[in-house]
Amino acid sequence: MKASIFDERRNILGEGPTATGPKNEDVKWVDLYGKKVRSRHLVNGEISEYETTEDVGFAIPRLNGGEVIGTQNGPLLRDVDGTLHLLPTRVDADGYKASQIVRWNDAKVSPSGDLFLGSMAYDFTTNAGAFYQMRGDGRHMRRLFGDVSISNGLDWTVDGKTMFYIDTPLARVDIFDVEEREIKNRRTLVHFPESMGSPDGMSADADGNIWVAFWMGSAVRCFDGKTGAQLAEIACPAPMITSCVFAGENLDQLIITSASENCDLEAHPEAGFVFIASPGVQGQKTTLFGA
Repeated sequence: MKASIFDERRNILGEGPTATGPKNEDVKWVDLYGKKVRSRHLVNGEISEYETTEDVGFAIPRLNGGEVIGTQNGPLLRDVDGTLHLLPTRVDADGYKASQIVRWNDAKVSPSGDLFLGSMAYDFTTNAGAFYQMRGDGRHMRRLFGDVSISNGLDWTVDGKTMFYIDTPLARVDIFDVEEREIKNRRTLVHFPESMGSPDGMSADADGNIWVAFWMGSAVRCFDGKTGAQLAEIACPAPMITSCVFAGENLDQLIITSASENCDLEAHPEAGFVFIASPGVQGQKTTLFGA
């Protein structure tokens, strides 16, 4: 399979796509280093964007409008009119301020409504990040575990009983058992060879398989959610592929983000664009944040 262009606005570091609306047609993503939250309507092509004051790792739509945004020192709740509200921060959850400059990276809302979000150091210091969980009312955040280098893709099976998770430098997807709001029994599902590139963001489909974006891999690849066997590959016209989400009325379109930072644009003129593909499977809806 091959992906085609969905949006030509070049992102420095496109990340965190979501798809919401009555027919999952409102596609949103962030340009992390560009300090922008962007959107495009899947059907009519209408576009919009707004700027943030800090680098923004994610922007997940809320049940009552607006988004929860992962600004460097956030997260924050953003209302439709742009009003911002403070939420508990890493300092609140950790009990101390990190000694290095740390930012939020990937995040997603679980089937139970909690926000799971991870951090990383700007200078890629090993084990400087951590993984956190915020209750759906936005009133409490806790640190689940540390020793994370680049907290990245995550998602759940349809029944919510299994969580998939990527810490990029480990070059693998790990899985956790989920019991109510607790995650436990971490183990490796699949380890990737260096030739594939580095695993970045991901999205799970309705069959419990995972679609993983590969940084410096020019592809999104599908792996069996139980065995780790590769099932499919979508070739993308850019090297640094960052994440993906299912969109459309039937959730059968895959939206794919990419980056252009330090990329040779003469060799890769579509780097940083957002792409779309038809993977031949049905995905899962983006879960909204309740607060």
